Amino acid sequence: MLTGQQVRESLNEVLVPGAMWSLDGLNLVREVAIADRRIKITLASAALGNEAQGWIRNKTKEVLGKLPEVNEVEIEFTEAKPSELNKIGHIIAVMSGKGGVGKSLVASLTAIALKRQGNEVGILDADITGSSIPRMFGITARLSGSESGILPALSRSGIEVMSINLLLPREDDAVIWRGPLIGKVITQFWEDVLWGKLFLRRYQLRRGRRRSDDCCMGVMAAEPALSQAVWLLKRLKKRILLKLGRLTRGKSQMPQVGCLRKADIVLSWQQIH
Repeated sequence: MLTGQQVRESLNEVLVPGAMWSLDGLNLVREVAIADRRIKITLASAALGNEAQGWIRNKTKEVLGKLPEVNEVEIEFTEAKPSELNKIGHIIAVMSGKGGVGKSLVASLTAIALKRQGNEVGILDADITGSSIPRMFGITARLSGSESGILPALSRSGIEVMSINLLLPREDDAVIWRGPLIGKVITQFWEDVLWGKLFLRRYQLRRGRRRSDDCCMGVMAAEPALSQAVWLLKRLKKRILLKLGRLTRGKSQMPQVGCLRKADIVLSWQQIH
């Protein structure tokens, strides 16, 4: 007898155009009903345009039609927001009090390490004015989606990436915005992007300047982050260290994973990538 689990496993063969993730991985499967050799699948339409929905409908019917004891397959789409579908297990923010200390590197390396352990990982590049995550993962394609949401890019290593650079006409176009506007953009990145089911989402935040403090605080206040990593220069002044400590512990009430120095990097990008 055909079971719902068998149907869901078969749906893993249907990869969402533009994201190349399965329907279940993006948490788009809302309901599976089986009765009298008939299967009815209800899918969320978040971040899917009409063309993508049509392709998914046809592909799903093709895949499920091959299952034994199936005479009819019905596909129905229902409206939903990405924020209603996203299931993020853990969140870590990577930040520092200075620029050029390796935030992008540590976010990328740890994401790859966790992915190799079998976890689903995503990176939200919150450095709006100096984004570098897409280049580090070799991502150049523009993002896709619809009026209801955005699909993140998928790297060759299977890590979801969302970055302002992937929305610009050219990656070297300048983005000259102030803290409040940047904070709103980052809010859209976690609310309007269809992340799906992730074990961990990492934030790579801007360097700690006064105008970006509200941006960092906005991220930490809005997200139920479970832990936080802080990167610092080898000879960082004590006052900046104390400032960051109070920012993370005193105001946001988040535990810190650790404090690292730039000199602590012992693995090269080529070795792990």
